[in-house]
Order: sequence, then C-alpha cells, then structure tokens
Amino acid sequence: MTYEVYSISGAPRPWRVMLGFVAKGITFDIRNLEASKQEHKAADFLALNPRGRVPVLKNRDFVLPESIAILSYLDKLHPEPPLFGTTAEEHARIWQLVSECEHYCREGNRALLAAVFRGQHEMNEEVRKGATTVHAEFKRLEDLLERSRFLCAERMTAADCVCFPEVRLVQRAAERFPEIMQRLEFHPFDRAYPRLSAWAGRIEALPGYEKTFPPHWRSA
Repeated sequence: MTYEVYSISGAPRPWRVMLGFVAKGITFDIRNLEASKQEHKAADFLALNPRGRVPVLKNRDFVLPESIAILSYLDKLHPEPPLFGTTAEEHARIWQLVSECEHYCREGNRALLAAVFRGQHEMNEEVRKGATTVHAEFKRLEDLLERSRFLCAERMTAADCVCFPEVRLVQRAAERFPEIMQRLEFHPFDRAYPRLSAWAGRIEALPGYEKTFPPHWRSA
C-alpha cells in the first residue's frame, strides 16, 4: 500500500497529514506542488480536488482531500496508535482542540504571519490583532503541556498534528525575522513559551519527522 500526499511546501494543512503518518509510523510519498507555478490549479490536480487546495491523499484509486478527514481515514485504517483517543473523554478533548486550532489559532496566524513573511513589518492593527489571538491560544497550549508530554495525552494525537504546524510557523517567523517577532513578544520563542518549545522539539525528534520538513525552508 503506497500513500501519496499532495502538498505545498510549508502549507500547514498538508503538514498535519504528514505528521499523522509520522505518529503512526506509516510510510508515504510526498507530491510537492509549486504554488508559484499554480500547479494546484492545473487540470490534473483539479481532477483530484476541484477546489484546487492541498492536501489530497491518494491511496490507489481512493482520493481524499481535507486534512482532518484524512487523519480520520488513517485512524480507521490503522487504529494503533490512535490519533483520536481511546476513551470518550479523550476523544472529545482531542476534537475540541482540533476545532479550536482550526477556528482560532489558524485565523490568528493568518493575520499575524501573512505580512511578516511578505517582509511588510509595519505594526498595523491586523498584525496586532493576530498576535493577540495567537498569544491567547499559545498560552492555553502551554498550560495543557504542564500536565502531559503531548497536548491531550502522553502520546501524539490528532491535536498535536493540527497544532504543531501553527506553532512551527511562528517559530519560523521568529527565526527569520527576530526583530519584528520580538516586538510582538514571540522571540526568543523558547523563553516566551518554554513548554511549547520543548513539545515541538519532541515532535521533531520522532522518526520520520525530517521528511515532513518544508523543502524550501532548507534553502531559505
């Protein structure tokens, strides 16, 4: 069985899916599309996902878009280790955190990081509001990590797969643009969020993680 994940380098939603494979120890192939060439809008990709968005998972003749749907699909096919919990309470908490990250942290990161990565470092209202939202969400995650090694358990779950790319994108911005990120109180990241920093390090130490690392970050 060969899984193919269609991605764009550094895009957070495909990264979620790749981390799901890492958590389960399942091999997969990455098909990186170049956004600058609009490859995600080309006819052959639109045949897989008419919305023209990544990720898309291909397993033989089965094609599935949408990151959380893909994580759920993997969990049904490969139940161990479980991404969505073993008890009703754990299942609910994981889904709660997945939903909160999608609705709050992702939106905050869009407002915070779009201008930063474009090199537009003015402290405008949108950037400030994004930073405020992300700080609030990161503080909640920091508190959760006081109780366990991962966000909802002592092992990696779907909550970690969904939240990690958002945290790592902020870390990346702090690495590349320390001055603006320091003004926004995200740098040095390991001082602002020591538990989140250690948690990210644990994920990065997992076998297979290196394969998920955005290719364009290596050369930037």
